[in-house]
Amino acid sequence: MDEKTKNRLGVEENKPTDWFEKLYSEANEDGEGIPWANMAPHPVFKSWIRKNPNTHKGKTALVIGCGMGDDAIELESQGFKVTAFDVSNSAIELCKTRFPNSKVEFIQSDLLKGIPDWNRKFDFVLEIYTIQALPPKYEKTLIKHISDFVADKGKLLVITETQQDKRAFENGPPWLLNQEYIKSFESCGLKQIFHLSSTEAEMGEATHLTLFQRQA
Repeated sequence: MDEKTKNRLGVEENKPTDWFEKLYSEANEDGEGIPWANMAPHPVFKSWIRKNPNTHKGKTALVIGCGMGDDAIELESQGFKVTAFDVSNSAIELCKTRFPNSKVEFIQSDLLKGIPDWNRKFDFVLEIYTIQALPPKYEKTLIKHISDFVADKGKLLVITETQQDKRAFENGPPWLLNQEYIKSFESCGLKQIFHLSSTEAEMGEATHLTLFQRQA
């Protein structure tokens, strides 16, 4: 993101989530102005889940930082009972407008503050680019809160872009992750059970898809 856009949106290290509401409040149902809006499921996620079909009926799923809602709708189509949240109320309203017939529960909530009521509640948790959308100093807090959502024997799928450079506020957004994020999730009680990386990345050096599971 260039400095002009960063200043217009009011991206501040000590007010890390405020700019999302401004961004989404200026958007429309077509996602114009949202840099990460595919208006379709994320292609890496879509490819993975369609290659790994399972019986998901009755299973619960959570989408973190759901944005325009397409990933949540993909999970619903796979049979999950889906909850999806975003810090921006405008994003949630856009989701409800775009998918009026969906049974996905779209909710406004703040990952950075944590959501204790959802502790170990979900069989499947999806995180795509949310950690890298917030300043580096919040990384450990975000990873802890994301890990807390995963039920016993539940799974977490993380899709992110990585770099070798040091993460610093001045270099984002986005603030691409380093590979140490895997150890951070494992320190929160999750075990890596699958990992795929590709050098086909939009912003970083590689795109990672990592699947974790909470051990019984």
